[in-house]
Amino acid sequence: MSSNASSKSPVSVPPEKRAELYRLTNPPPIAWPTLAVLLFILTGVIGTDILALHHQLPLWGACLLNIVFMYPVFHVAHDATHRSASSNVHINDWMGRLALLVIAPQVSLSTFRYSHMIHHRFTNEAKDPDHYTHGPWWNIVLRWMTFDLSYVVYNLRSGDPRGIKTLKDTLPLAFATLVVAGILTYAGYGLEVLILWLIPARITTALIGFVFLWLPHLDGGEHGQLQHITTATSSHDNLTAGTTVRIGYEPVLDVLMQWHNYHLIHHLWPTTPSYQHRQVWSLMEPELRARDLRIQHGFAVIPTMHPGGTTALGSP
Repeated sequence: MSSNASSKSPVSVPPEKRAELYRLTNPPPIAWPTLAVLLFILTGVIGTDILALHHQLPLWGACLLNIVFMYPVFHVAHDATHRSASSNVHINDWMGRLALLVIAPQVSLSTFRYSHMIHHRFTNEAKDPDHYTHGPWWNIVLRWMTFDLSYVVYNLRSGDPRGIKTLKDTLPLAFATLVVAGILTYAGYGLEVLILWLIPARITTALIGFVFLWLPHLDGGEHGQLQHITTATSSHDNLTAGTTVRIGYEPVLDVLMQWHNYHLIHHLWPTTPSYQHRQVWSLMEPELRARDLRIQHGFAVIPTMHPGGTTALGSP
């Protein structure tokens, strides 16, 4: 799936909307909401761990709190992957690295970036690394829980020197993570490492895989069965049908989905700071309604395919 800029059949942008669309879809010097989310994550996880280590919080309670504080990592790391967290590359990348340090210190931002860019280039196609998160029901949760590790394997097998090069960043991080975890375990903190980091990190990774990699790329079969969007169902040739837009319950879903309820906007204009997805949708809604759309209504899992021009402005 191409972005709107590289598509053979882009969404037409009226001249009077171009300046505002440019403003919304390009990174600011500092994306302050993203920085605020990063501070929320770091303060929350560090504070929770300190309280647990001082026996002021039970480990099980700290584990649950860490899941809450780790979950927004996707927003920061993902936007940093697209360099949407700051127009300053160094600030942007350090924001992404700090976010990843909380949940996946063993994988580099560059490894995530390469795999995710390939996802954008080959969305729903055979080369899409996010195919890993779609599979049979009996192992789907395990897939969501380990998709970050699958990126490492994907880059190694890619045969692309750019993908393999990212592993030079990841391997030292993976080694350092194992060493630190080993030292802490030897020092008598093995249970704390397990409950304060490993378990909440894997649960959070599974939630991220479910919400951001799996849900927005679903389709319904002829008999209403759940399936992955494929090239055969026009994700390549039909630009706006390659992923979904979720309409309804925005005050709740903007938070739960970190603004990726409008995931289609992200694929059309990938450099958009995520917190501005709904504003881009509002700006471009007439032009997008003129195209085919896969809409997930409210909390629905299977989207409804709406042919272009069949839904009114502002309709659910």
